[in-house]
Amino acid sequence: MRAEHRPLWRRLAWMAAIWAASVAVLGAVGWLIRLWIA
Repeated sequence: MRAEHRPLWRRLAWMAAIWAASVAVLGAVGWLIRLWIA
């Protein structure tokens, strides 16, 4: 199945999953830096 034939909700779900993962990683890195500095 080619990307342009996928339903819109599926592409949006992938974008949301990637965004949520990046936010979680950034949050974890920030938390670790705060622990390390404190």
